[in-house]
Amino acid sequence: MRALPILNAVGCVFLIGFIFVQWNAGQKLQDALHESRKTEINIRNEKIDLEKRTFQLQADVDGLKASVDSLQEATETAEKALVERTAQADALNAGLTQAQEQFKQWEEAIKARDAKIAELNTTLVTARQRLDEAIAKLKEAGAQ
Repeated sequence: MRALPILNAVGCVFLIGFIFVQWNAGQKLQDALHESRKTEINIRNEKIDLEKRTFQLQADVDGLKASVDSLQEATETAEKALVERTAQADALNAGLTQAQEQFKQWEEAIKARDAKIAELNTTLVTARQRLDEAIAKLKEAGAQ
């Protein structure tokens, strides 16, 4: 019967060792589970951050698309205005050229008119002198 308490003590030590091993395995399992949950939480947070960033980037892309569209519309409008202004400038330039040619013709006509007036004036002065001479001769003839 003396062996029974020793056997009982050995069994208790064995049970304490088994409980310790089980407790240690449970602690490792709990630590692994805790790390797994931390990793899952971190992954969820990263996913949420990535979704937010994706949403922000999508909003930025949409804004850039709108800006590009408005710039294209503005460019097209500016090009149309440039074409219209160029056509207007060409028309004005053609009108100016025509006016310059007309002005040259008028200048030539005025010079010709002035020359004709000068010629007529000379003829008139000559005719006036002859008329004065004729009047003077008539007065002389009438006085005699």
